[in-house]
Amino acid sequence: MQVRPLTKEEIPLIVSYFFSATPGFLRGMGANPDKLPNKLEWTQTIEKEIDLPLEEKKLFYLLWVHNHKPIGHSNLTFLEYGKEASMHLHLWSSDLRKKGLGLAFLHQCILYYFEYFKLKTLICGPYARNKAPNAILPQLGFTKTRTYRTTPGAMNFEQEVNRWEMKKENL
Repeated sequence: MQVRPLTKEEIPLIVSYFFSATPGFLRGMGANPDKLPNKLEWTQTIEKEIDLPLEEKKLFYLLWVHNHKPIGHSNLTFLEYGKEASMHLHLWSSDLRKKGLGLAFLHQCILYYFEYFKLKTLICGPYARNKAPNAILPQLGFTKTRTYRTTPGAMNFEQEVNRWEMKKENL
């Protein structure tokens, strides 16, 4: 198992994960299939972020590699170096879900995020009806701070979101 920064050549893996997903799967994670960003613009946005120094990044992706094959990713959005960021998690193949891999990969990601970005707080705000992330986050040491209604991002519909937080001092 390896967690490592995404390379420019691997960006299509991220984009194709979303564009090859069924509308039902996307809705299950809180995404609106009709709001997916333009593939080229999305790719260019990630490429630009890869080139930025750590202190200037607003987005960041870690690739999950298992048995020498990419199988998923975690990424940060709303990244503020030295302060906080929002974490997302995606295990691409349904065959690999519910086997403990997400827990192991996320543990590595969390350590990486706190160390490299000098974070004080790591936030995860999954769709309240998405069982997988809401089950795994407390196992990793996150604390649920509230549930509220919002449209969390540009590709989401309005939904109930659980806000989970982990503080540096609770690692």
